Amino acid sequence: MKARNENQTAGSLYLVPVPIGNLRDITLRALEVLSGVELIAAEDTRTTSFLLNHHGIAYQELISYHKFNERARINFLIEHLLSGKDLAVVSDAGTPALSDPASILVDAAIEANITVIALPGASALLPALTASGLNDGPFLFLGFLPTKAKLRDQAIGQIKSSPYPIVLYEAPHRIEKLMVELEQVLGDRKVCLAREITKLHEEYIRGTLKELKEPGKIKTKGEFVVVIDKAPEMAEPNSHQIEQLATLLKQEKISISTATKILMQVTGIKRNQAYNILLDNEHEAD
Repeated sequence: MKARNENQTAGSLYLVPVPIGNLRDITLRALEVLSGVELIAAEDTRTTSFLLNHHGIAYQELISYHKFNERARINFLIEHLLSGKDLAVVSDAGTPALSDPASILVDAAIEANITVIALPGASALLPALTASGLNDGPFLFLGFLPTKAKLRDQAIGQIKSSPYPIVLYEAPHRIEKLMVELEQVLGDRKVCLAREITKLHEEYIRGTLKELKEPGKIKTKGEFVVVIDKAPEMAEPNSHQIEQLATLLKQEKISISTATKILMQVTGIKRNQAYNILLDNEHEAD
C-alpha cells in the first residue's frame, strides 16, 4: 500500500444498507450516496446492478467484494480511498459489516485514518427481534454460529446461560439441524424463526425447540433469523438447603475442593461463600 501524501485528502468509506427483500426498503440518502460515489464494492454485482437499475441510479463503477476475494481487494480499495475518491460498500441484502466481509475493510480504513460513514437502513435483525414476542430489553446478537465443533459448542453453551434473548442467522439447509442441536443443550425453550422478512412469503414461526425440531415443522426456504428466549431464572436455594447439601457432601467424604465446585454449581453461590460454608461445616463436625 502506498504511503499517504500529507496534502492529500482521502475519500470516505460509506457502508450502505440495501433492501433485504422488498426493493422499496432503501433510504433516499442511500440512493444519493450510491449515485454519487466513484466506486461501489458489492457482494454480488448482479444483485446490486438489478437494484441500481430498478431505482434508476447511474453509477460510475461497480466491482465485486465478497468473502472469497476480500483480502485480495483490500489494498486496491484503500488505495482508491487514499486517492481522494469515495467508496460505497453494499452486501447482498441488509447492512454491510454485519456478519459479512466488509468488517475487515472497515478496520483497514480506520487504520489508514479514512473516514467511515455507516448509513442506517434495512437489516433482518431488528424486525425479527421486535416481532418475535421474546424481546423485553437487552439482547445478544451472535450472527452465524461457528461451524467448527469446539467453537460451536462454546457458542451454544453461551446461549444456554444467557440472561438475554439471543438472535442468530441461519441458512435454510441448516435450520432443522440447528433446532435439534439447540434442543439437546437448551431443553424446551421458546423460539421464533423469522423467514423471508419483507418478502411475499414472510413468515414468523413461533413455538418451542421441542416442537420445531420435528421433521416437516419448518419450511426450509429463505434465510432465517432465529430468536431464542433467554435462560429461565433459577430459584435461589435458601440457607437451610445450602447447609443440608454441605452436610451431605461432608458425610460422603468428598474433598473440600470438589465439594466447593459442587456447591457452587448446584446453588449458584460464589466460590468463597461455598468454601467458607464447607469449612464451617467441618469445624462444627469436629
